[in-house]
Amino acid sequence: MERYDRQMRVTTIGKTGQAKLLTKTILIIGVGAIGSYAAEICARMGFGKLILMDRDYVEWSNLQRQSLFTEQDAREKQAKAYAAYKALQLINSDITIEYIVDDANMESLIPFAEEVDYLLDCTDNFATREMLNQFSFKYQLPWIFTSCAGNYANIMPIIPPYSACLHCLMGDLPQTNTASCDVIGVDGALIPIVAGMQVSLLTQMILKPDFSANTYYQLDNWQFIFRSFQVKKRSNCAGCSSKATIEKPFSKQTIALCGRDTVQFHLSQKSNFDIIKHRLLAEKITYLENPALLSFDYLHYQFIIFKNGRVLLHGTENILEAKKIYQLFFN
Repeated sequence: MERYDRQMRVTTIGKTGQAKLLTKTILIIGVGAIGSYAAEICARMGFGKLILMDRDYVEWSNLQRQSLFTEQDAREKQAKAYAAYKALQLINSDITIEYIVDDANMESLIPFAEEVDYLLDCTDNFATREMLNQFSFKYQLPWIFTSCAGNYANIMPIIPPYSACLHCLMGDLPQTNTASCDVIGVDGALIPIVAGMQVSLLTQMILKPDFSANTYYQLDNWQFIFRSFQVKKRSNCAGCSSKATIEKPFSKQTIALCGRDTVQFHLSQKSNFDIIKHRLLAEKITYLENPALLSFDYLHYQFIIFKNGRVLLHGTENILEAKKIYQLFFN
């Protein structure tokens, strides 16, 4: 416990609180900007088990704001969850860390419903957040909604079935991320601030008996403005229902990824790298392979094919154009 000595000296945590943190399992959804900082803080603070879930790989544009990744990770196109897992193991080998390279959806999260104590939303889209809202109420798992873009951040702790939910706060959730970091960018200095606040709220949820969840926080780190608002639970809110489900996971949709010059597809089954590599070798196409994905250039486009069947086609946001290239390769 010497590792946590300075933390246990804090009266609001103490030895008893530290011992409690070491018993908790935290599922971190998204290990990008907020998620990489939040995961590192959780690892250093001594939360007993971290489960890291992310569907993407490390790109050069991530290095400005995603603390656990290196240039080598970007060169190798390492899966974010795996790269974060490797980095965190070097930070704290006394806790348990697991990683999953997959989309977060009802199907992929159900196996963890009984094991996990708390969820951290570190995602970048409202389709996943809506699913998390429904998943948390279905299995009564506390979670913390967090988002940031530009100089602004939003945070709200949610404790089913008692507190207000994401729909109580926002009504109908946005269909597109008009204020995402892919569209308007993000101030790198904002990320550790909001991640620290997220983990601070998580710690309070665990240790503070009278913790109140019905508060929504806003932060502007350029003007140094911080606001908090009380949110009432709506009596007729459909988002608080434990029966709601998402029929089609976000990652299984053919969709243009805003601001990334990329179209996303999903194969009907898991990828067979051996078959794909056989064709690439026959056509003398150079490829990069790691445990999570296969990457290669084809007709001036770049394919990223994940083990779980998710496919990213870089080089266009035009879905019709992307479909032609996709079908040309796979059919």
